[in-house]
Amino acid sequence: MKYLKQNKNIFLKSCFAIISLSLFAFNLQSCTEPEHLNDTNHEEEIYTLEIEFMDVPSDGTTAAFQMASTEISYEQYVQFLNDAYTDGFITYSAADEGVYDQNGNLMTSLNGSRVVKDHNKNGVYELEDMENPLNINFITFNETNKIFEIEDPSQVDWDKYFDPQLYPNVVDSKEDWFEVGNNSEGFYDNKWDSDGQMPTLEEIKTWPANFIRYFGAHAFAEFYGYDLPTKDQWYLAAKGGQDFAYATYNGEGSTEVAVIGSIMPGWPPHKGHVQPVKSLQPNPFGIYNLGGNVWEWCKDWYDGPNPLGSMNRPADEDYFIDDELELAEGYNNGYFKALIGGSFNYFVATMENEWNHAAYLHAGNDHFGFRVVKNETSNN
Repeated sequence: MKYLKQNKNIFLKSCFAIISLSLFAFNLQSCTEPEHLNDTNHEEEIYTLEIEFMDVPSDGTTAAFQMASTEISYEQYVQFLNDAYTDGFITYSAADEGVYDQNGNLMTSLNGSRVVKDHNKNGVYELEDMENPLNINFITFNETNKIFEIEDPSQVDWDKYFDPQLYPNVVDSKEDWFEVGNNSEGFYDNKWDSDGQMPTLEEIKTWPANFIRYFGAHAFAEFYGYDLPTKDQWYLAAKGGQDFAYATYNGEGSTEVAVIGSIMPGWPPHKGHVQPVKSLQPNPFGIYNLGGNVWEWCKDWYDGPNPLGSMNRPADEDYFIDDELELAEGYNNGYFKALIGGSFNYFVATMENEWNHAAYLHAGNDHFGFRVVKNETSNN
């Protein structure tokens, strides 16, 4: 799919035609365009982004639409960052390695790294609590060339991720991770990894972009003229036209218990990190990984029981959200956006629950990503 700044080009051609035909002076600033198209230094810039969209027919309630066949990959997201950075649509801060949208909202942190905490909450830091060191944000910013890039795993200093000065309470080592330490006798051995090899740069490019906050997903969709899926659209796509019980390629759940101790419907035991966006098989609509890999941001404000009991709201208080709530208002008042589909390490993606998950707009970790849709009102 190629995205040409159609609004920009149509606008310019119209203005030039008026000038040539009428010979009147024409003030270009009087024409209205999306803000990120106003940069006169890039008037002829053409942006291309390959995204495969699949048709999802209407069920009589939700209108027909098209959904990206995969989650947005690292390669696609890095291309977006470079397109948007060139266009002045986003900014980068070397001080905190943060990427920000036009309103100053943090979209993603390039220093995102694995989480070391007492996951089972038993008061003891154990090997089972440690997350795979491969759960880092592989996007970097080249200060010399002023471009975003994907880091080659073979060039990463993995030792630092086991430094207790940087990661207090770390109790594992490289040897505990087959892919990083090449120790098939380690705790995370070849039961969970098919080959024990460090992923290549080419493989990382195919992983879903993660550590993406809601604003990072929203900005991507806005820049290219797409939308984030609504909860209803996501469920319609996940049911596969056959009223699937699970958001998998065949609608069936799995009894396999994953490394972290949760059930991953339709997925074999995982490697402790995301997998390529075209893993397993597509569902009947040709859409991959709706159940698993990364939680996917939705357009909807979360409207259900408070999952965190925070922000001075009781845990049993419903989070009813007005559809017209502004992003800034929702952000400042601690509201949630819907997340859906399950991830590589926890939760079951079932169609039985009205809501799968939710998070603050500023939340982002190794299992938060997204995909996009095209509606009749989209620009593409």
